[in-house]
Amino acid sequence: MEYNGAMTHRLAPWAVVAALVATLLPVRATAGGFEVSASGAYWTENSSAFTVTLGNSWDLQGFQLGFRAGFVYVSSPDARGIPADAVARVGLGTFYLEAQAGAWLLSGRDPILRFHATGGGGLDLGIVRLGIEAGYLTAGALFGARVSLAL
Repeated sequence: MEYNGAMTHRLAPWAVVAALVATLLPVRATAGGFEVSASGAYWTENSSAFTVTLGNSWDLQGFQLGFRAGFVYVSSPDARGIPADAVARVGLGTFYLEAQAGAWLLSGRDPILRFHATGGGGLDLGIVRLGIEAGYLTAGALFGARVSLAL
């Protein structure tokens, strides 16, 4: 069977319909304070950065405040490290806005300690959050996406 690319065009409308249905559902599961996140980003320092983090947040009046820490892998040249960020999130119904700032420790890179700050937003589907973010990691800009699972 030969692949001609037509399948890609048929899947795109289903993805749009699924996102709309999830957005318009009146009943959503409530998210817990703990979360597991994974993100991938292009770093303009000619690298990519991939993180897996654990976080905790507390509900305050009108927003959530918390932290994330975990493991980061950076490509070209390879480096591993620990990202640690404070996180502020504002819920807007099905959508959310988020800002985070902190420090990343990267072994095998100079400087080892780097400032990190991003902002973004996305869909809050209850126990799952899908988002995009842009920001800064010392020596370059970051552009990426994040998936979080609330526990």
